[in-house]
Parts: sequence; C-alpha cells; structure tokens
Amino acid sequence: NTLMASRASRAFSFVENTSLRGLAGSCALAGAGVVVSGLVMRQRMLREHPICQTACDQLERSEEVRRWLGAGEVSTGGVVGGYVDIQEGTAAFRIPLGRSADGGAAYARVEAEAEWLRVPGAASASGPPVEERASARWLLRHLELEPPQGGGGGHGGQPPLVLYSLEASVPESKWAPSREPSAIPSAVRNLLPNTQALLGDSEAHRFVLTLATAVMANAVAFTYLHRRARGLERVGRVLELLQLPVDRPAAKLRAAAMRVAERSIEARALQPKQEGGGLYGWQAADTLYALAPVVSPAAAYDLLLAARRDGNGEWELTHVSLAEPAETQVRLTRGGLATGESLPIAQAAVAEMIGAAESLPLAPSTRGAGRGGERRRA
Repeated sequence: NTLMASRASRAFSFVENTSLRGLAGSCALAGAGVVVSGLVMRQRMLREHPICQTACDQLERSEEVRRWLGAGEVSTGGVVGGYVDIQEGTAAFRIPLGRSADGGAAYARVEAEAEWLRVPGAASASGPPVEERASARWLLRHLELEPPQGGGGGHGGQPPLVLYSLEASVPESKWAPSREPSAIPSAVRNLLPNTQALLGDSEAHRFVLTLATAVMANAVAFTYLHRRARGLERVGRVLELLQLPVDRPAAKLRAAAMRVAERSIEARALQPKQEGGGLYGWQAADTLYALAPVVSPAAAYDLLLAARRDGNGEWELTHVSLAEPAETQVRLTRGGLATGESLPIAQAAVAEMIGAAESLPLAPSTRGAGRGGERRRA
C-alpha cells in the first residue's frame, strides 16, 4: 500500500508540475506506444499461426514460385498482412515473397478454414472426468501468387497464379486483405488491418468513440490538475511576499484568534497547519491584518484576523473569521496578483478579504468592553 501511494503521489506530482504541452507530448507518446505494441503483437500472432508457418515453408521451397518470380531465392521475411477469426473459423494471410527478377514486390495470398473437433476429456483419479472440449484444426483452402508490383517486367496486368484452391465452405471475412489496388505501400497495408472494413465496422466506431471520450476526460482532468498546480504556485509566491515574523505578540494574537474560532466551530483541536505556524499579511504601526492556515480533525481553514494597538502598546483583536482555503486562493491570485509580484496589491487583497468577512463573536476584554464593542486582548 505504501508503494502504491508513493507511485500515485509521484504521478500526481508529474501531472501537476508538467506543462500542458509536455502532458500532451507524454500522452501522444503513450498512445503511440500502445498502438505500436498492438501492431507488434498482431504481427507475432499472424506469424505464429500454423497455416502461415506452413505456407511460408512451402513457398520458400517451391520451384514453381521461383519460376514465377524469376528469382533464385524466395524469402518470406517481412510484414505479414491478414487476419484470424477464431469464431467464424476463417483466416487469410498476405505473405511477402521478396523481389521478382524485374524488381517488383511479390506477395502470396493464403486462405484457410478451421475444422472443429471434439476432444474427449481425460479421466481424473481425484474426481469426475474433465469435460470434452472443442479444438480447431486449420486446413489450407487457397494459395495464390499476386503479380509483382512496381517492377518493369511482364507481370503487369496478369491474373494471380493459383497454386492450390478448394471450394470455400465458410464465406470470407470482411477483414481479409483487399484484392483491390491501393496507393498505400504494400508493407503499410500489411501492417494495418483492412482499412475499408475498419471504417465500416460498428464495433470499431464504438471503440473510437469510447477512446475519444477517455482522451477528453483525461484532458479535462490534466488541465484541471495543471491549473490547480499553477494556482497553488501563484499562491505560494503571494504568501512569500506577505509572510510576517511570528514573534511573541503575533503568536499570542493567533492563539487568541484560534480560541475564538474553536468556540464558534466547536472544534477543540484547531492548530496551525504548518510546523511552527505561518502568519501572512501586513502590519502598520497600530494595525495588523493577517491570515493563518489552520487545521482541525474535520477540515482545513484559513484563519483571518485583524488587530489594533491601544495607547498602552498592547494588541487587541478586532476581527476573527474563518475562510475556505479555495476561496482564499482565488482572492489572493485575482487581478493584479496573477504574477504574485506586487506587495501593495497583495496587502490590499488581505485587507479587503478581512473587511468583507463577518467577524465571529469576540470575548470582552478587561478593558475596551465599555467603549463600544467586544475585544480580546493579546
């Protein structure tokens, strides 16, 4: 659990601290990696199919194929196209044969069907016998050589050379390699599924729609986290400008304001959010406006307080209130504080925030209660 939490924390930190352009690039690289991995797995599946392996072996050893190509050697290395449909029991492959004598790219088309067999279950000494299962035995039904493409010889316009063919008992799938000429290079055509079938497939449409929805949802989440991180960064710069020294009088004022807030929210465990406690705002000769991040077992708050110095040089509270940290962040980064570099604007924002908030009830002090208002002396 600790390892998973650590990894999640690093992931969120990366998302929050990386630019939108960097996030877009990372998503593009990840998507490309998924596509490439899928194409590699597809090639491996086609290459390892028993019909493809058998056909490649026969084509490389066939004298008729060599005469057709006019080449001394036949090589089936390269990108294999096609599909395998285990449900319908059909398969088709487009296997490269290398170059013909005139330089054209040659391919063989192989089609196969599956014959389903029932395999009896084996007896079990410790229980009932294992049920019988179905097994597919693949049978070659068609093998032909396509006329070489792009060469300067005499294969142009010729029909395919059929080496072996049986009547099909199952219709050919729409995913079979197209026989129509295409401007797309043959290697690229083999690498991808049948594009015409892909464009007309309802399941492919649903997949694309689901993928687009997922991409949009992730884009919204990344944008939100990125903006949140930038907002926190700007708030941090503003608080650096507003940081006040927490001397003894300031600590006493904050402690008194926390006691006032604890009575109002019925939370007896209110404490500074940061170790040692932070106090942010501004102080004139006889006036103090400040905010202090505090936490309780239930929630986090920004404690807003104002104080004034009396004729004896002692500070007494004139305002105590609690604000949501999100609201404070918005106020501190609004308008001219977008860059976090203007101390007067930051000070004015704190004073405006405190002036707009309604103060919690303050306990009467030993002095000042009879002079028109409740005050708490620090």
